[in-house]
Amino acid sequence: MSSRLRFILKFPIPGLLAAILLIVVACGSSATEVPPTSTSAPTATAVSPTATAVVSNATSTPSVPTSPVEDAQYSEAAKVLISDGPIGLAAAYGDTPRYGGTFLSVSNESADQFDMHQTSLGGIYAITSLAYNGLLATNPYDPQGLEVIPDLARTWELSDGGATVTFHLAEGVKWHDGAPFSSADVKYSLERMKDPPEGMVSPRQGIIRSLVDTIDAPDPNTVVINGKGPSGLLVPLWSNGWMAIIPKHIVEPDPINALKSVMVGTGAFVLKENTTTFFRFERNPDYFEDGLPYLDEIEINVITDSQTVANNVLTERIYWTGPFRHPNLGPDLGADTAKREPRLDYSFGSNNIINMILNTNEAPFDDIRVRQAISEAINRQDILDLGNETGFVGTGTKPGGPWEIPLAWRDQLIGYGPDMDVRIANAKELLASYEAENGEIDWGNIPLNCVSNILFSCQTSQIVQQMLKEIDVDVTLNPLLLTAYREQEVAGFALMGVLGAAYDFDDPIDVFGQSYITNGGRWYHRQSVAEIDRLFEEQKFEPDTEKRKDLVWQMDEVAMNEAGWLMLQWFDFHHLKWDFVKGWTGTPIARSTNSRMKYTWLDFPDLPTSRP
Repeated sequence: MSSRLRFILKFPIPGLLAAILLIVVACGSSATEVPPTSTSAPTATAVSPTATAVVSNATSTPSVPTSPVEDAQYSEAAKVLISDGPIGLAAAYGDTPRYGGTFLSVSNESADQFDMHQTSLGGIYAITSLAYNGLLATNPYDPQGLEVIPDLARTWELSDGGATVTFHLAEGVKWHDGAPFSSADVKYSLERMKDPPEGMVSPRQGIIRSLVDTIDAPDPNTVVINGKGPSGLLVPLWSNGWMAIIPKHIVEPDPINALKSVMVGTGAFVLKENTTTFFRFERNPDYFEDGLPYLDEIEINVITDSQTVANNVLTERIYWTGPFRHPNLGPDLGADTAKREPRLDYSFGSNNIINMILNTNEAPFDDIRVRQAISEAINRQDILDLGNETGFVGTGTKPGGPWEIPLAWRDQLIGYGPDMDVRIANAKELLASYEAENGEIDWGNIPLNCVSNILFSCQTSQIVQQMLKEIDVDVTLNPLLLTAYREQEVAGFALMGVLGAAYDFDDPIDVFGQSYITNGGRWYHRQSVAEIDRLFEEQKFEPDTEKRKDLVWQMDEVAMNEAGWLMLQWFDFHHLKWDFVKGWTGTPIARSTNSRMKYTWLDFPDLPTSRP
């Protein structure tokens, strides 16, 4: 074994279930109830007083009136926002926003640093997103989180057949420290994510590099993004919440560390107070969009125990389970809590997966036979049936999505054949072949990492651990806190582990660009496959949809059979909120810009409908 294994945190497990429970309880023990607040919620303003839950998995959005802006490149919501402003957008959906109030929020994970460009952790996003803007955002009323609207870029146009997009920026925007914002900040931010400085992790670099050639700032209010080819993602890419614009004047002197302990954005809210478990934001009085934000303050308590979160929602100590759907609120807890209070809105759905990584740089996973044996032994349907999550079996193409690989094709892939007896026999033969050449594998020294404070991680790992015993692979579960788990993944110390990933778009450019191409944003398995890289490049600008599908399915086949990043299931995230929370919609996109909360308002009768 590599000397890297010395760095793996060992955890003695006298009994698997007992260990998991002890760790989960330990992680949750610091999560206390949020003190009651003097802000009172209405007692008789329910929208649907007889409903037990509102499930927001709709495939269509409410109709939006046509606005005077007629350019076909804009969504209907963008046209209304451009012509009539935020109040016009709210009115188009029947809302009359109220101003003021303190929103009592929660983060299900801690935030050990504040630089969202260097992470994919939800806890950091839940807190830092309030302080930042992007070039674009998504309509806060769109349940799919796909309808693009302006943010720092107020208008834009495509040229060169869709290969170039020019953004025209808002004027008079200031950073929270009073410095002026300009196109130089945008250029710096996007180039930092695309080509990060040495020593910086950039999870979004794969998808940006795939699509973007160069970024120009011809004047202070204009940004031109020159794509490598025409792509339907070249505009919506910048509407994802992770694509935050950061202050060049603060970050450039120390590009890796500058934002880890400070939060200076152009966003609607300014950080005023924080500890490790509490954050207080105030409305940005100099915000560049007239009338926004609606809220005066946001208080965020960090509570990692899902039952405690649900209890605090029921008692109105917090107004929802977080600014986005989260995996810790499983289907049972979510539905059961909603049934106890008819004014709670319950929604679910996601663009997320549970995955298992096998480090292909380290023995024995540097041999495809061992990786394929592991994949063959894992019955993905049984994980769904035995686990606590809801979702679907799938590959690198989302089940039910436009790129889903045909079932007959999927059944031929390693780890997806319908006959488990055949697969188990194949797995044993593959391991026997490897061990005949290399000696017996000491599985007792290969830990299966999982995350104790992300519930599905260790629960799924327990199921996988039992499945692997069918092929005489007896691994030890190694529960870690999320930060320690991710540190091992990023550093390449982890041999095998089970966690998850939240994709931003149901498009192979995003999924394979993050998880499978060489040096992708989530390249934790360290597997470089020339055929995947070739097919990825060939498909990404293919204009013929059917031809592109065939290329994508070929790429999917290679990735599943190489078995370095195993797709265990596509699964749902869940959410609860009180019905007095308005201007916010749960979406399948875990990191939608709704988390910035500038359109969110509280329907409390004592709050005015105009800014005092």
